[in-house]
Amino acid sequence: MKNITIRAATIEDAAEIANVHINSWREAYKGLLPQDFLDKRPLYFKNRYELWKRVTADENQVTFVAQSNDNGVVGFINGTNARDADFKDYCEVWSFYLLQDYHKQGIGYNLLYTYFLEHKVKGYSKAYLWVLDKNPTIKFYERTGAKLGEQVKHVDIAGIKSKELCYVWDSHNFEKIILAL
Repeated sequence: MKNITIRAATIEDAAEIANVHINSWREAYKGLLPQDFLDKRPLYFKNRYELWKRVTADENQVTFVAQSNDNGVVGFINGTNARDADFKDYCEVWSFYLLQDYHKQGIGYNLLYTYFLEHKVKGYSKAYLWVLDKNPTIKFYERTGAKLGEQVKHVDIAGIKSKELCYVWDSHNFEKIILAL
């Protein structure tokens, strides 16, 4: 992880987080969502920028960024307590994106570690997230100990009926990530 710093996001990071959000969508969902939809994602920069200004100013949400000394923010993780009633004792990862050029360098793992450590301090020992079916990042989540849950959401993205899968880190795997570093 040379030249990468994991730190709490600030409102000043909003534009760079928006950039990662848009470009990671284009990379991660290629072949899963219509290409014309993905090609238009940069047109939503203002929308994403405004969103991330609000999110980074929200004291109830936790957002960490991976910052490259050379290229600025290259990844981020965000969330807080669970939005789903079935997971009231869990923290939830709402957004987790890393530019493809930075995959397989331990950066995603360190973002997850930092996020879990912050939530452990808040009293959480389990976590979950929703991920689009067939998303290649599922392999990463599984390598970190997340298990496929029973819950499924059906969503409509760009006119395509899609399935979101729930991946869960139980207390053992949550703690395993924290103790690993």
